[in-house]
Amino acid sequence: MGLFKRGELKLLWPFYLDELISTMLFFMPAFYVIYFRDLGFSLFQISLLMAMMPLFMLLFEIPTGAIADIYGRKFSVILSYIIQGFAYILIFFLDNFYALLFAFALIGFGSTFISGAKEAWVTDLINKDRKTFLHNYFVKRDSLCSAGLVVSGILGAFLVKQYGVAIMWIAAGISFFISLLLLMLAKEHFIRRKPKIKDSFKNVNKQTIISLKYVRNHNVLFLFIIASSLLFFAGAFSGSLSWISFFQSLKFPDYAFGYLWSSINILGIFAPFVSIKLMKKGKERKFLIISVLLGMLALSMILFADIISVAFVILISSMFFADVSRPVESIYFQKLIKSKLRATVGSIRNMLSEIVGIVALPLAGLSVDYLGARYTIFLSALLIIPSLILLLMIKENRKITERKLI
Repeated sequence: MGLFKRGELKLLWPFYLDELISTMLFFMPAFYVIYFRDLGFSLFQISLLMAMMPLFMLLFEIPTGAIADIYGRKFSVILSYIIQGFAYILIFFLDNFYALLFAFALIGFGSTFISGAKEAWVTDLINKDRKTFLHNYFVKRDSLCSAGLVVSGILGAFLVKQYGVAIMWIAAGISFFISLLLLMLAKEHFIRRKPKIKDSFKNVNKQTIISLKYVRNHNVLFLFIIASSLLFFAGAFSGSLSWISFFQSLKFPDYAFGYLWSSINILGIFAPFVSIKLMKKGKERKFLIISVLLGMLALSMILFADIISVAFVILISSMFFADVSRPVESIYFQKLIKSKLRATVGSIRNMLSEIVGIVALPLAGLSVDYLGARYTIFLSALLIIPSLILLLMIKENRKITERKLI
């Protein structure tokens, strides 16, 4: 059996190629902490810069998600790439903290146009022609993304050594413009509504209210979205701020973070296929509970890591379980949503994650500054527990009655 089903590449090749090629230039996550520390910023200040993205995503998340449902997901995604591409390149020319706050706010604003919209675009396109493509799409998407990120770490280490850490911002901007060019060629199954400017805000508000009611009245979806948001909160404490600081405390060379980034993503190539192989249809929630639990246990082992090799094993293990769960989470989420509400409901989910991110990122920065990276990562493991409790509370065998929303 081939990797792709008959007709799959013909329909989805721009999306697959985008995941593989554009990510090769996105090595910024491996170096941004080093870059800002060299500018003299504290970890708390760095976390404030990062928090500007979820803050502005929160402010514009639902309206831009509704715009995607009304005017087209392709239009929304392309607009997102244009804004983010220019914003990342702008950072290359900035070193003032307040100017950088503006640039990261712009990235957050731009990213709202893609959150929820891209998955809704692909899901509806697949469901229109080949419904059997959907499960495997999320697996292959994540695997190809990881393959591109493996290359990005090696390429990033080379470019940083040759041109300095700041080159990562130019590379990141170019990666978004590559995505733009590729997805311009992708098909879209979407019936556009003829827009009337005077009714635009009315339509957006209506779409948002309908979607909020749908989420609230869907008990499984509601609990799952809350659990995902709390998991995001926990993840902020075991993100780049903590891990890069921890490896630096173990005397890990700065240039080698590119290779570390590649190593992390090697497992990400195969992890999605492991998930689809082990997961049984209809058992997505159970699979998520197990993978999240194992990831939590892996992070808790940080208390015993005193050498680079042990820290590396813990990092790789925790990232592997995250990669295994990601496509399953996407599949589970999409199966709970009506087609016409996909982008807006996706935006609602992201909005809740952004609310906790606004709080979690500065707290994580303060924690690393005052408690140290080791105990911040361990704290992340403890913070996963509420998400596990909510996932366990979901009762899938109970018939869910959807109230009439319109």
